[in-house]
Amino acid sequence: MPARLTFGQIAEGGGVRDDVSRVTRDLIRRSNEAAAADARVHLYVISCDSCAAAKACCACVVTAYLYEAIPIAARLVRARRDTPALRMRLRDAAERMEAVGADGHVGPCVFLDAAERCTIYDDRPAVCGAHLVSSPAEHCARPGGEVTAIAAPLLEAVQPETAEVVAEALGLEPIDAPYFGALPRMVLLCLEAWARPDYARFLGEHGRAAAAAIAVMAARTSR
Repeated sequence: MPARLTFGQIAEGGGVRDDVSRVTRDLIRRSNEAAAADARVHLYVISCDSCAAAKACCACVVTAYLYEAIPIAARLVRARRDTPALRMRLRDAAERMEAVGADGHVGPCVFLDAAERCTIYDDRPAVCGAHLVSSPAEHCARPGGEVTAIAAPLLEAVQPETAEVVAEALGLEPIDAPYFGALPRMVLLCLEAWARPDYARFLGEHGRAAAAAIAVMAARTSR
């Protein structure tokens, strides 16, 4: 009986990583182009274009679909950055995000380096690339600062559909929710599943828990 393929082998060998990476990069590009066009029509400035303020946007809760975490995990594996220490940092960051509402979490992203540069920039989730504001950039880092976010409707239209298509292509179990959660949690799940031939069962079990944790966090934030 031939050996069953692992999650990493299917993601890399089956072209899934490349496909989802293209989807996310294209989504960021189209979302930013739409925002720029709207700014020209309604005469406002996208503050992110010239932002030199502290990276407050890299210190808040970031969520991601499982498919967005696949290129990040692949990048970490290729660069030999998938270490027990990194997995512990991802787990700690995920638990902190999941324990509080989105408004209560402030902490630097696991993927920032010492110079506050993103080490996964080319593979960052769509929400990171499409999260733009028109309010002064320094307001983002000011406690209680008024921040005016620019709507990114393409994310809501494209991401859930892509998540469903990718889950089906990978043979993942239906979990009555998207494979979606805190960014560090989803990357951690991909790394933990990477060498597993039973990844569908593993991701089904833990993906369900990740989605439930985000649902609880969202409910806490809305109160």
